[in-house]
Amino acid sequence: MEKLQALVSHLARLGAQYKEKITPAYWLSFITGGLVLVFFSLSVYIPLSGHYADELGVTSDGQTVTIEETPQEKAPVITKETVRTGQSVYSILQNEGLSPQEIHQITGQLKGSFSIRSFRPGKIYETEKSSDGSLIRFSYFQDRATTITVQRDIEAGPFSVNKEIRDFETRTVALEGTVEHSLARSLQAKGRRGLLPGMQKLLGTRVDFRRDIAPGTHYRALFEEKWLGDDFISTGTILAAEIKLPGRSYRAYRYTDAKGIEGYYDEKGRSVERISRFAKPCKYSRVSSRFGYRTHPIFRTRHFHGGVDLAAPRGTPVKATANGRVIFKGRKGGAGNMITIAHAGGDHSQYLHLSRFALITRYGARVKQGQIIGYVGSTGNSTGPHLDFRIIHRGKHINPLTALGTTSSRTITRKEMVNFLAEVSLMKAKLDDRSTFIAGSDNQNGGAVL
Repeated sequence: MEKLQALVSHLARLGAQYKEKITPAYWLSFITGGLVLVFFSLSVYIPLSGHYADELGVTSDGQTVTIEETPQEKAPVITKETVRTGQSVYSILQNEGLSPQEIHQITGQLKGSFSIRSFRPGKIYETEKSSDGSLIRFSYFQDRATTITVQRDIEAGPFSVNKEIRDFETRTVALEGTVEHSLARSLQAKGRRGLLPGMQKLLGTRVDFRRDIAPGTHYRALFEEKWLGDDFISTGTILAAEIKLPGRSYRAYRYTDAKGIEGYYDEKGRSVERISRFAKPCKYSRVSSRFGYRTHPIFRTRHFHGGVDLAAPRGTPVKATANGRVIFKGRKGGAGNMITIAHAGGDHSQYLHLSRFALITRYGARVKQGQIIGYVGSTGNSTGPHLDFRIIHRGKHINPLTALGTTSSRTITRKEMVNFLAEVSLMKAKLDDRSTFIAGSDNQNGGAVL
């Protein structure tokens, strides 16, 4: 008993001594170490114990998994309709149960991506409705490449508008055949009647398509086509054309020179087109004053009029009559706002009384035939909106209406001839390559379309 009392007294003295030495810092380190030991033990113990469950309740690799399926939902109802006369986007969406506020929000989004002119009778649209009959989606097939879709966001949110444009694929293909009845019927049988106007334009100056082309006439063409996936859309630019008549052949090849001017030429580099030397400068309703001597409508004096006055509404686009360089742009007394363009061969054209100039029109600018340079107006000495159009040939005024009917032809320059002949050789090789021929061509055995 005495020994036990002595042991207790000894432990009490030790406890008192340690109590004096233990500080808060000591306790903090002691507790931290204990927590680390606990978490380490748990991390080792729980995976080995088989009681840990992941996001789907799996506790071990040997556990049998139960696959759940959601209840079968009713499929949405998809309907295709045709736009009828008198229908509009507003009336269709209203009939589908949308409120005026929702339609207003949709039409606001449609601005900029949808032209109301493209919404016309005969076009196709598609609606998708949920099981309760509410509209989920409205798709309007604007054309074969463009679809406008109005779709409700998830969980009955607001509608959003999306414009999907499928890119055309351009393929270079070839076609050949022998006429049995007519060239038109032969091309129609191959599904490429769209080539006929182009071939007539290119070869019509040398071939009479009514008299010369008879049964047995052989033809070939290299051209571009537009496709959307596996759907043929249309024929495009003709690259080369050839017609073989008894004893003679006629060919045309497309070529773009270093200046970017495109044209069609025979194998010797001579143009095969009738090219309008000067193009009509604007759309007009009538000629209000002709070329030559006249009585001035304002001053009532007899004088020479060096151009023709083409009556047109204010703001009508005015286009360059031929390729050339702008050498004057500005105000010119009674002529008002005027542009002068210098053309090849010593020719100049002038455009008077313009309301304003196009942004691209500046001194020294190169312009192409048909490019907009300004807009019809009534500046200067003028009684109303019109275009005073003038052509000067080697310093002398000529009748613009007569000049508009003239044609010219081009030839490949010596500098361009090497490149031109290389392009011709390449096109001939493609015409001879059986793999470029479309299905249905004569002497073709199912070659791929490139």
